[in-house]
Amino acid sequence: MGRFENAAGLSIAFYSWEVPNPKGVVIFSHGHGVHATFELLNSPKAPGIRTEYPGTWAESLNKAGYSLFALDHQGHGRSDYARGKRCYFERLQDLVNDFKRFVRLVRQEVGQELPTFLLGMSMGGFVVVNAAIEDENLADGVVLLAPMLSLDRLASRGINKVLLPLVTMISVFLPTLPVAETAKNIKFPHSQLEVEMDDLTYPSGVTRTRCRVAAEYYIGTKRTQTLMHKMKIPFITFHGKDDQMTDPASSEMLYDRASSSDKTLQWVENVFHDLMHEKPTSNDIIAAIVNWLSDRNGGSKPKRRSRAPR
Repeated sequence: MGRFENAAGLSIAFYSWEVPNPKGVVIFSHGHGVHATFELLNSPKAPGIRTEYPGTWAESLNKAGYSLFALDHQGHGRSDYARGKRCYFERLQDLVNDFKRFVRLVRQEVGQELPTFLLGMSMGGFVVVNAAIEDENLADGVVLLAPMLSLDRLASRGINKVLLPLVTMISVFLPTLPVAETAKNIKFPHSQLEVEMDDLTYPSGVTRTRCRVAAEYYIGTKRTQTLMHKMKIPFITFHGKDDQMTDPASSEMLYDRASSSDKTLQWVENVFHDLMHEKPTSNDIIAAIVNWLSDRNGGSKPKRRSRAPR
């Protein structure tokens, strides 16, 4: 674990799982309300606190020859919080800027010549996509897991139908107020219990998204949809057909609109949202990711388009 300071003077926590003589680097961006080690590690016995390395995606990537780096976005995990509020930030672009800085710091450390891939889960998918659009030379490829690029389904839930059109105005006066409803993982109750047990999380389905954050998500996803044609980096995106947190349309839109000649959309069955831990599907996904990385690591990168039927 280490730290760096962002442009606002906040201390950002980061982590590394490195291998000798790596053939590539994977840099991870986590989802809303959680943190890097929650996403990347396992609990010794479910449900529990996720502190164990064996059997994790981190171990799978290391065994495949990739060093793994990750950060806790501001407002999350062990990083500092704006206004001292957990799961709060002033602007979603701040997370994108922090992540781009982190990627550049990692590449300076490991060597610019080492193939580098970005991995984003949910909110982290939004961060990764926007970072890649803003700097097409930031990495050699992108892997997305249920990326947060559309929230229309969540916006239609309960009180959200009334509040979300107003959150931009409300956030001026009450930015940290928890207002927007989130979904509870009833399909995989152990995963839901684990997010509720961890003192460093802001658990979905239990806590509401803060007003400014909800406004930034809603406006940010709408804006990103107008920029998807600028996505040129090779990518693969995985999305559950019935995801209750981020719209499956997120991945479909990106696939249809991105300019990349090397892009893949993979639909996933029998999941809720946490594609990194919902067994047995998560095992198949990490195996597919390792294969995808290997196909694009060094030499000439294949140019292909692949879209799994929905």
